[in-house]
Amino acid sequence: MDLWMLLLLIASLVYAVTWMVMRQVFRDQERQLAMERLKVRTGLLQDFKPRKEEGYQRCNWCALGRTLGPTNLKEIASVQQQLSRAGFRQPNAFGAYFFLKYVLVFGSALVTVVLWSWWAISPIWLIGVPTVMLLLPERVLIYLGNNRLACINMQLPDFLDMSNICMNAGLSYMVAMKRVTQELREIAPEVCSEFDYLLDQIQIGVPRTEALRQFAERNPTKDIESLVQMLIQNEKLGSSISEAINEFSRRMYLDREQVMQEKAAKTSAKMALVIMPFLMIPYLILLLAEQMVQFGRSF
Repeated sequence: MDLWMLLLLIASLVYAVTWMVMRQVFRDQERQLAMERLKVRTGLLQDFKPRKEEGYQRCNWCALGRTLGPTNLKEIASVQQQLSRAGFRQPNAFGAYFFLKYVLVFGSALVTVVLWSWWAISPIWLIGVPTVMLLLPERVLIYLGNNRLACINMQLPDFLDMSNICMNAGLSYMVAMKRVTQELREIAPEVCSEFDYLLDQIQIGVPRTEALRQFAERNPTKDIESLVQMLIQNEKLGSSISEAINEFSRRMYLDREQVMQEKAAKTSAKMALVIMPFLMIPYLILLLAEQMVQFGRSF
């Protein structure tokens, strides 16, 4: 009972401190917003845009995580790129990531301190567990990003083939890609979401070349970079995009076929390492059985 009372007391203190920090953060934000509105009213500031986004108004914990996150612009850009690569583009994804990260760190530190004080566990756990929890979210985010990029590479040839069919039917390649994203959204959600985001950027006024470059930055794979370079060259030269996409998808299929053939050629050597011990054991038994029987009869 004493242990549960101690845990309840610690949890209450953590909640109280978090609530006070959140209250102070929102007070500072409201004060800054009021100052900016005053500057707009007096003509000292033009094109006022509130810094408190709608997602953070609904998610207080995400606002706290954004406050606890890094302030260096390079670190912020790196984390946002990893989140975007993993498919998290919501306004509150950045704050939610750091809130979850620090909750895991402080929660694991609290649990290990309680276990150390009550059951005298090794002090190494006091340092090891919070350190692992500090590094774990980043590794999970990198894993999700790599897995998503692999899914996009796997779904890209089929997407391009269907887009080529639509272009041969008379549609422009932008309209064809938009149609294919609507048709394949349930089958290939990763690649469809990326092309849908690309088309939305172009629709709101981002230059097509710049949108394609951002598309390659969000998905840093060899196939995506080759596709973007091919589309940019066709955009500048004015050549047939349908033929270029058809040739590109055919080259992707040939590359995959070569990779599969290489893996199949390596399979026999890898299987030999596994099968060899099971083949040698019966052979040794047959080879040595007669000698062992004769050696036993000699006694």
